[in-house]
Amino acid sequence: MTKDRLFIFAVIASVLVVIVSSLPVPLLVNAAKYAQVGREILDNGDWINLTIGSQPYDQKPPMLFWVAASTFSILGLSVAAYKIAVILVSLLGIYSTYRLGKFFYGKETGILATIFYATSLSYLHFHNDIHTDTMLVSFVVFSVWQFMAFFREKKWHQFVLGSVGVGLSMLTKGPVGVLIPAFAVGANLLVHKQWREIFNIRWIGAAIIVGILIIPAMLGLFQQFGLEGIKFYFWTNNVGRVTGSYQGGNTDYAFYLHTSLYMLLPWSVFMVVAMFNEVKSLIKLKKTEIETREVANIAAVVFFLGILSVAKQKNPHYMLSAVPFLYIITAKWTVRYLNTEQFAKQLKALSVIHKVVAVILLSIIPFMAGFFFPETRILYWIIVAVMAGSAIYLVFRKCDLKKQVLMLLLASSALLFTINYNMLPNMSKYETSIEAASIFNEKAKPGATLNIYGEKARLWELFLYSDGYGTYLQTRQMLEDFLPHPGAWIYTNEPCFHEMQEMGINMEVVHEFTQHKKVTSQSINFLNPNKRASRFQKMYLVILK
Repeated sequence: MTKDRLFIFAVIASVLVVIVSSLPVPLLVNAAKYAQVGREILDNGDWINLTIGSQPYDQKPPMLFWVAASTFSILGLSVAAYKIAVILVSLLGIYSTYRLGKFFYGKETGILATIFYATSLSYLHFHNDIHTDTMLVSFVVFSVWQFMAFFREKKWHQFVLGSVGVGLSMLTKGPVGVLIPAFAVGANLLVHKQWREIFNIRWIGAAIIVGILIIPAMLGLFQQFGLEGIKFYFWTNNVGRVTGSYQGGNTDYAFYLHTSLYMLLPWSVFMVVAMFNEVKSLIKLKKTEIETREVANIAAVVFFLGILSVAKQKNPHYMLSAVPFLYIITAKWTVRYLNTEQFAKQLKALSVIHKVVAVILLSIIPFMAGFFFPETRILYWIIVAVMAGSAIYLVFRKCDLKKQVLMLLLASSALLFTINYNMLPNMSKYETSIEAASIFNEKAKPGATLNIYGEKARLWELFLYSDGYGTYLQTRQMLEDFLPHPGAWIYTNEPCFHEMQEMGINMEVVHEFTQHKKVTSQSINFLNPNKRASRFQKMYLVILK
């Protein structure tokens, strides 16, 4: 399978079609916020003390923002270039997944795990909707690969690089970056009773390397927030999300079980079968076999997702760091299906199930491009016809493993291409904060600022796409402190607009948006064009007089 040039070409071409179609899609909500923090680094000339809307920012360490700032400094404020830069950083994660899979189970498993990872919904979507976890996963899997290689080959640079990987992970998202390396490496050493490695003085050196790498994050937090900022980094922002004392109230302990079923598309069935076999094989494991059994991947998955599952704050992108390890397990068992006669019946059953999955994925496309947002561009239909037609052809053929992988990849790529090329651009048209920024850029006087008023507005794209971002006024008190500020522009919702009128604020309405809908709060009624009008909200763009 891995030597088939046509197969590899089809994989690469499908991924490129999805990625290229995602580049013009605007960044919204938190993805826009992270890019804006990077933009403000350049505006302030300060790479240590982070800000958002000119206010001190403490929620995330600076690694992703440095990538954004570096991209913007070279290419200007380009969202497409920023996405490409993050993808280039993520090549480290792709390569590390291959090397870790090969390290444990051979080249074929490494290649298949890499294909699963790089073509999955979790990878392709979150390189369009960029979060800190998008980069975190690459540093995490890199560090585990280097540490595992060190304990077999004993090359000192591998231990140093593993420590650097952990440091970069913590510089990307904080202490959560150390969890998977600790679980994976620690469990493997513990199961194999490598006590001298566990209690070795070299770990002090690793701690020193990590400590040096996170100095910029510590310095910025201390200068802006004092010791409270350091406490927030190590405790509040992590333990507080687990307990719910800081953020979150989700008590669905099965959240990541059902979330993984779509996050790992189109390879979810492979994953479920593989995890069942992995757990089953561990239960039946004999004591004499323990010393030769690798447990790093299963430990990374089980312990990390276990903590996430009991945490009160949950988001799909939180599980990204576990995905490469899930796919290495999945690839291991999938290769065994291919090469072992005892799994012949399972492989046939998988073929039937995967054909059903491919048909379901393809059947969604007509609703999106034919009913929700009718598509008229010829280029779209040509590309979809090629991918969907090829997938349908394979549905009616006898499918070995290679054809199953190709069939699922083509079906999911056609769907993701539709989402990027049709659905998201059309839904973004109703995210009127981007249009408001465009109006401001066209009409505002030099030196004017564009501000947000409203509790939990989270309209960070307004700042990112404006030429003169201002500040986020979350409360009435903040608005009152902001006044008077003649010439400033404010973008707000209908209740807040009426509140401003009641306050007697002298202002001019530049534009009233009657068809506003956040992309992140969609519903079937909104997607249905016959009921869409009932789901709109009003937003206002005003100038203070």
